[in-house]
Amino acid sequence: MKRRILVIDDDEGIQECLQIILETEGYEVMMASDGIKALDLLTASTLDLIILDLMMPRMNGYEFIKVLRQQGRHLDIPVILLTADPQVEKRASTMGLDIYLMKPFDIVDLLDVVARSLPQTT
Repeated sequence: MKRRILVIDDDEGIQECLQIILETEGYEVMMASDGIKALDLLTASTLDLIILDLMMPRMNGYEFIKVLRQQGRHLDIPVILLTADPQVEKRASTMGLDIYLMKPFDIVDLLDVVARSLPQTT
């Protein structure tokens, strides 16, 4: 069974790029352009990983993580921050996340972080 990854990013170019890269590696990819759409997808789907941008309209990455924690939902799904924010390390730490990549990202680094972040199957 394919591993499912949700990409939450408002940049269509980034979405398309990530979809091509991840699907080529055999992952099933779902897209959301903001946190609100992502929350809707989470209610209807089982996921293995979330790749999350921080700066988005309507509901940004910070708010998305806050809502997940408040609801106590999907806390077992690993989250990779993918952002151009130069303060990403500090921001990730304050959000309780320790996995992040800076935009622009290297494809090899992205795939390595994704593989290391996914829960191991037995």
